[in-house]
Amino acid sequence: MVQENLAIFKLIKQLEVSLHGEKRNHADWLNTVLHDDFLEISKSGHIYTKKIVFNELTAEIKTTSPIFSHHFSINRLDENIALLTYQSYEMDQAGNPFNQALRSSIWQLSSGNTWQLRFHQGTPMTA
Repeated sequence: MVQENLAIFKLIKQLEVSLHGEKRNHADWLNTVLHDDFLEISKSGHIYTKKIVFNELTAEIKTTSPIFSHHFSINRLDENIALLTYQSYEMDQAGNPFNQALRSSIWQLSSGNTWQLRFHQGTPMTA
């Protein structure tokens, strides 16, 4: 069971991080990884559905700095649901972190045996 949990942790972490990088703008990838009932509460307090996130990310022009993430932790809520928590940040030109946030994502194992992002929330970190 420990090996299975480690494998699921690695997979879900990889899926989450894929949304920070190059795949975040790929329509096919977003349709695969985002659950149809996906909901996000952003760190600004706005609520986003899958349709809104899909439209914004597929139209996004890559001009922002890369998103970095660390301190990942997973908690299995049941066999088909996992809670992933971590911290994210960007780096300014001087190499200082900014735009730091605490993040939580709920991942659900779909009927097709694929993990999909069901819910995400970002909370700004204090300096």
